[in-house]
Amino acid sequence: MALEVRKAADSERPIIERLVQLYLYDMASEHPWPLEPDGRYTYDFLDRFWQHPYLLYANGELAGFVLVIRGCPITGRADCWFMAEFFVLRPYRRQGLGAEATRQLFVRHSGPWHVAVLQSNWTALAFWGRALSAYEPAVAPTVFDGDNWLVHAFR
Repeated sequence: MALEVRKAADSERPIIERLVQLYLYDMASEHPWPLEPDGRYTYDFLDRFWQHPYLLYANGELAGFVLVIRGCPITGRADCWFMAEFFVLRPYRRQGLGAEATRQLFVRHSGPWHVAVLQSNWTALAFWGRALSAYEPAVAPTVFDGDNWLVHAFR
């Protein structure tokens, strides 16, 4: 499957806003998210995380999105890259697309990285465990904003 990791333009922000709704729906079974009266999930981080937005395409079809930022809000470390959000649509999972997307992003943004995963999100824990194994991250349990996280730190 051909993967394209493309920097999103500001004009493509509505695409990511819609994909965020699917992302939060997927996570809702492990982590509750509040719904707004109009039926959308509340998500207040897009302005903060709109530093390095990417859209993922598999064989030319929209397959997900990634938001990369400078600095880890969970640990407070400023001199690292942080995987703020990462989402692959269900039809494209378990085909190596997510792992390849992360590899490409680590190359584009060289240097130290933090990837934080909610400990309640078993699906994400399994994915990141596989995707990051080659990088031999230091993994530290961290409590942030009342939630339990595992922070993977590596270069």
